[in-house]
Amino acid sequence: MKKRKGSAQFTLGKKKTSEEKKRKSLGRRIINTFIIVFAALVLGFGTIEFCVQSIFMTGPSMESTISDNDELVLNKLAYKFGRIKRYDIVAIKKIGSEDYYDIKRVVGLPGDTISVVAGRLVINGKHTNDDFSFSYINSPGVLDKTIELGEEEYFVLGDNTSNSEDSRFVNYGNVQKSEIKGKVGYCILPKEKRGKVK
Repeated sequence: MKKRKGSAQFTLGKKKTSEEKKRKSLGRRIINTFIIVFAALVLGFGTIEFCVQSIFMTGPSMESTISDNDELVLNKLAYKFGRIKRYDIVAIKKIGSEDYYDIKRVVGLPGDTISVVAGRLVINGKHTNDDFSFSYINSPGVLDKTIELGEEEYFVLGDNTSNSEDSRFVNYGNVQKSEIKGKVGYCILPKEKRGKVK
């Protein structure tokens, strides 16, 4: 009888230990899942905030290079480790429009002189590359006279100069380096346009 009692107690002890292990295991799984989800959220936020994100083109100002509703990749690290170059396509957040990116092409760099003569863009006394659609400009705006860019100032144009609000106009003006949030270098959608943007 004693042996049987002892045996029953031993079996009960085993069951309790097994249940405790299951509870601990479930607790560990819940904690691990929470940690993984939290890490994924932090990593995702960090990637969007500091590295890359997808953005959409709004409006016709960059036709025919980029069209309205094209989905693009914005490289936010491009200018952390490199410099802004002439003819780069960039995403701009003008002061006061925190939720909206403008997408334009950089044509003027700090210290450049820039103007439009007989419909053609002139930078530092030389006509620009005719490969770009803005090789002929109908509306020079402020570029009807030669302007000089200050330190950390950039002059931007939309490729579709006939339908673009850009640095030619007083209400837009020159762009500060701090307003340029990254380089647009790749188109995701539509599929037929997928690839590098130049």
